[in-house]
Amino acid sequence: MRHRAKLLAGVVVAAALAGTVYGVLLAGQAPGTIDPVRLLLQGVMHGITTIGYAAATWYCLKIAADYPDSSSMKLAWRLIAAHAVFAALRHGFESMAVVMGWMTNYPITLVSLRQIPIVVSLILLAAALIALWSSFTVIGIGLRFRVADYVLLGMILALVPLILVQQQEMVDSRSAYVFIRRLQAASPGLLAVPAAVSLVLHRISQEVGGGRLALSLRLLALFLLMRMLSLFLGLFPEWPILTVASRTTFWATPWVFLLAVFYRWQMTVSASELARRYEVDPEGEIRVLKQAKTVGA
Repeated sequence: MRHRAKLLAGVVVAAALAGTVYGVLLAGQAPGTIDPVRLLLQGVMHGITTIGYAAATWYCLKIAADYPDSSSMKLAWRLIAAHAVFAALRHGFESMAVVMGWMTNYPITLVSLRQIPIVVSLILLAAALIALWSSFTVIGIGLRFRVADYVLLGMILALVPLILVQQQEMVDSRSAYVFIRRLQAASPGLLAVPAAVSLVLHRISQEVGGGRLALSLRLLALFLLMRMLSLFLGLFPEWPILTVASRTTFWATPWVFLLAVFYRWQMTVSASELARRYEVDPEGEIRVLKQAKTVGA
């Protein structure tokens, strides 16, 4: 599993590099034109990202199955799985849009329907993180905020009006559908909620110490902050370097999410393996634990 984690980390880097190439092509594209190379790259990357979110869905369901039905943790991971499903639908739809030629023939109509799965996925993600937070607060974790946390929270919330001021630069701001334009206008606020909760996840990760759980929570927090950052940076097309930074962040973000889920799934696998070993040879496992305790002392 360690090899697989390294592979996923490599995918994060590869996606960021591909996003940088995409951003350079986008920044260098003349207004009113469409670069076929960039369009092809966009379609391929959306397709691969769809696979990534499908894998994340599978991991989330495996994690959820590890909890009893009444557990808020089970609810949280089911909601995270649902978020991944709608994120996969969004990227799958955009990949299909490239294949069908909607990006060139209907750039502000059919393609803008992507806002529906985007908004639904954000609502599900916010609900999931709130459920996750509540699971930790029951045992008194994640309740102690520091000054730095409040500063970061203020910065996240401050981004919402800044994004709304620049919403005419958002990708579907000229959609022919009024409800799509309204959904897109709501996206910054919907994204700010889980981004704000990400600070709680970071605080929880510090309280639980090291290990895979802490790493998973930190990566989830990073995923949310990266999404907010990529949205903000993409609102300034007159600054090519910000366009490139936005696309680099955007394409790497889904794989950070998958890596976060993968590390949490590793805990489930390890626990299952430990339970299996105890069932086969309980006395032997107790001896191993005693030896480890003796060495640690």
